Amino acid sequence: MNTRKCALYGRVSTQRQAQVQEGGLDSQFSLMEKRVELENQKDGGEHWEITGRYREEGWSGKNTDRPEFQRLMRDIEDGKIDILIVQKIDRVTRSLLDFFELWAKLQKYEVEFVSVNESFDTTSAMGRAMVKIILVFAELERETTAERTYATMKHRAEQGLWHGGRQIGYEADPDRKGVLKVNPEEARLVEQIYEKCIELGSAGKVTKYLADQGIRRPTYVTKNGEPGGGGPIYKQTVIRTLTSKLYLGKIVFDDVEYEGQHDAIIERELYDRVQKILEDNREARGNSRGDYEHTFLLQGLLRCGRCGSMMSTTWCTGRNGDKHFYYQCTRKSHSAGTACDARYAPAFAVEEFVLNQVSEWGVRRDQIQKAIEQATQHHNNEAKRIGDELNAVKRRLRDTKSSLSKLIAAVAGGAEFRSMEEQIAELEAVRSNLEEQVQALETARTEALNQSLSADSISEAYCDFPFVVEKLKEAGNAYALKDLLACYIAAIDLTQDEDDPQSGHMEITLFDQELPIPGAASAKKDTRGANGVDHLDRRVSSKLPERNPLRNNTLFCE
Repeated sequence: MNTRKCALYGRVSTQRQAQVQEGGLDSQFSLMEKRVELENQKDGGEHWEITGRYREEGWSGKNTDRPEFQRLMRDIEDGKIDILIVQKIDRVTRSLLDFFELWAKLQKYEVEFVSVNESFDTTSAMGRAMVKIILVFAELERETTAERTYATMKHRAEQGLWHGGRQIGYEADPDRKGVLKVNPEEARLVEQIYEKCIELGSAGKVTKYLADQGIRRPTYVTKNGEPGGGGPIYKQTVIRTLTSKLYLGKIVFDDVEYEGQHDAIIERELYDRVQKILEDNREARGNSRGDYEHTFLLQGLLRCGRCGSMMSTTWCTGRNGDKHFYYQCTRKSHSAGTACDARYAPAFAVEEFVLNQVSEWGVRRDQIQKAIEQATQHHNNEAKRIGDELNAVKRRLRDTKSSLSKLIAAVAGGAEFRSMEEQIAELEAVRSNLEEQVQALETARTEALNQSLSADSISEAYCDFPFVVEKLKEAGNAYALKDLLACYIAAIDLTQDEDDPQSGHMEITLFDQELPIPGAASAKKDTRGANGVDHLDRRVSSKLPERNPLRNNTLFCE
């Protein structure tokens, strides 16, 4: 009997859809499995065997850039699949162009295509024609839905109706669907925000004022009866409030302004004065890269040791006109200092410290060896734990197979099958589950055992670091230096000391994945690839061996 290898592919666009019963992933796979069972009941001399399941959770069908779909394509190219089965054709793609590319690949590797709901396959000319026709309608339906949604939202805007979402100062009018009604108490807060912007001169100062006065977001009750709001008013909320034309009685959709059915809270003259202040502030800040005159080497790597949020960049001009560059806690900046009290950290001091520390660590082979031994011991312990669990599962699997064999032998010896049918089915389910556990555990143990580390290759990577840094500094290539640091460092946690706020310590976490080793082929001869880049074939996860206080540097400042 000829065996055909079947791949089942299912997809839902959201994680929530993956959990529902009707139309969810489990439902899709159940229908596909029943189709395979139906084919195996036919007398065609073929046996369909499910050899792969590809579950795509939370991915749109607009394109093929999906992890499980790409794995499916690789398995097709490797000859692991004879038949591709989907519940509906739009589960694999909604794009006609993408499907034509898929269809060409299926033909190239002689893979048949079966859709359960549309009841056709590609073994016939009619089936091939049906594929193209249905894809045309699927593409048309998607485009029509998008156009219909856009037209509906535009029509609502033209009617002066709000498209949804809470906005400080308003609430839904219970008597007129889609129309906002002024909330007097919240409207007073909106007016206060505008007035304070005129008085104080910036959104940031308004945010700080609100925090100092203990003014928080208005509270409300959701449709589900749960409380909402009551949190601090962050800078983004202040800016949205100061720039929204909703408060002028307008509805804006697709950059077009329409007259709303709701009442205005702010007068046009006040609104325009605030916009002028905000625009002047944007020009004065000059936040472009050219204005910085400094490349922040640790941007995207530095985290606040107090609250865990990323640290963003900022600068100011001193009394003599010199610019000073800093890293600041993003959460503190957005909350006007209410959510975190971390101080500013001077960029030059922090960056130079990190460069020196990584360079120093790279030439200390004893510390490298110690970190590798610790990581390897961890992997070995994990492999042993998995191995013990694997042996226990294998023993249960042997016992289950033995019990099944006895039952089957009893049936062969003349015992009534119906009396044992339920027991056999239960044991078959247990066996299947245990076999899946064995496979998963064997894979996990193999991965753990493969994590042994090479001290020589890692040491070579870090010994190169000081040399490359020096060459990049000489060339004035700060952007390349920034990219270099991202190759070696996963994250840096910067924390100020409690007893001495102007000092602190940092923990530098090295990458725990395969690291590119930037070469310097133009500066020195090396034995690596033509592009001067090699890769570590093992992984390392380590922190610097000790906390590193910056006692003689002014690390933090107000």
